[in-house]
Amino acid sequence: MFLSRPTPSQQHNIQPAVNFHYQSTIKPITTVNIPTISPKSTYTSIPSKMVSLKEATAANEALKHTQTSMTAVFIGATAGIGLSTLKTLARSIDRPHAIMVGRSATAFFPQLEALRSSNPNATFDFIESDISLLANVDSASSSIKQLLKDGEKIDFLFQSQGYVSFAGRETNADGLDNSISLRYYGRVRFEQNLLPLLSSSARLVSVLGGGKEGKIIEDDLDLERNYSITASAAQFGSFMTLSHDHLAGLPENSGRTFTHVFPGLVKTGLLGRSAKGVLGGFLRWVVEPLLGLFSLNVQEVGERMLYYSTSEQFAKGSLSLDWDGRVTDEKVVAEYRANGWAQKVWEHNEKMFARALGHDERVEK
Repeated sequence: MFLSRPTPSQQHNIQPAVNFHYQSTIKPITTVNIPTISPKSTYTSIPSKMVSLKEATAANEALKHTQTSMTAVFIGATAGIGLSTLKTLARSIDRPHAIMVGRSATAFFPQLEALRSSNPNATFDFIESDISLLANVDSASSSIKQLLKDGEKIDFLFQSQGYVSFAGRETNADGLDNSISLRYYGRVRFEQNLLPLLSSSARLVSVLGGGKEGKIIEDDLDLERNYSITASAAQFGSFMTLSHDHLAGLPENSGRTFTHVFPGLVKTGLLGRSAKGVLGGFLRWVVEPLLGLFSLNVQEVGERMLYYSTSEQFAKGSLSLDWDGRVTDEKVVAEYRANGWAQKVWEHNEKMFARALGHDERVEK
């Protein structure tokens, strides 16, 4: 389901909708069959230099004079880093078209009105969907396609959805861990689905663990037997970078940029929302206030994310960035790259997609 674009005369007169209905007439999006041939090295190494907040902010402000329009898709921008980046884009681009995907249009409505007030020239659309399930990711991808005007292409795909599970592995209806599905499988599926809708120089950004890649448990790729918070962060951090390596190596993506970025320690309230009961209260009222003494301001992170997503300094290929714009030590994934793990990870992705979507019941677990 989605809220359709208002006409300019309607933008300031919309009332919150009480009921939303799924649209049954949306045609399924055609999923790209991506070859599993291991691509040539596409990992981009740039000078490791810290980007100052002043530099990022100045560059974002200059966008009004250099890029008057942009079509952007935000997955998980209802709060935190995604919302902050969306607000920064709304201030920095004169006439953006932003499409947001989230769980509740009603809950997001106040933010939507604030965004429209901040930039009356902008167009904002909201697609309501529970994207922890891959069938819903496919449906939301179809809705995104429906919202694009004739000839309109996506310039910017920004994904920050997900949470950290403190309750162990939580298997959902797809047979996937729910948190991993949001933080990894769903993101890759969106990237795969939306490839035909991207501009030739599109930027695709995944906010997760760039530079924090770790060990892959090679006989348990979905972590069905070895799940833990640290294991999932390490393994799927590596998977994200390697999937981006693979995608960036495809001929049609030669001018596009796939960025995997670690946002730093940011106070967003995510920890408190990721656990329930006594643990949730402890995280919310004790841990988060303490971390807040050392964490980055979410507004600063929003400025940085937009800068990394628009600056020519961070263009083309597959990038793995730390919070301050530096390319971090790539030794952890260098061996995986050398041993063809970009192809192996992509083959694993396809198996998990087929199993979750019911295309192949014989897929190995």
